[in-house]
Amino acid sequence: MTQNARPRSHGCFWGCLAILALVFLPALLAGGYGTWFLWQGFRHDPVLRTVTQLIRRDGLAHQVLGGDVHVAGVYGNAFSYVPGMGGHSDYEVRLEGSKGEGTLEVEAETRGGRVNVTAMVLTASDGGRYDLLHNQILAPANGATSI
Repeated sequence: MTQNARPRSHGCFWGCLAILALVFLPALLAGGYGTWFLWQGFRHDPVLRTVTQLIRRDGLAHQVLGGDVHVAGVYGNAFSYVPGMGGHSDYEVRLEGSKGEGTLEVEAETRGGRVNVTAMVLTASDGGRYDLLHNQILAPANGATSI
């Protein structure tokens, strides 16, 4: 007498697991891309590569932040693109140098593969604000002293 064993079913387990994967997959992908961009991807972005080159040669940035000024991270970015018109990018970048660190707000237009930086405002850790494109010291954000 042979007895047929009933196969074990894991239908509920796999069904629930599939639903959870569908719910959380978009968040995981967005979070993964955001993390990658903030730590590595910005190094390949044309706007940020242009900003990095401009910062390395900017005398006011070196006066405020010291030598070896470099992009240390990206706090945020916004990008818009209109076919035939090009793209517009806004970035908030963290800079570091031998004297300290600061935040750089960048606006740029991209058209035909060319990057045109339209605004670069540096806010130093002491609150001083500097227009790096026009080489001007701006009014401090909170009454702090500047160089």
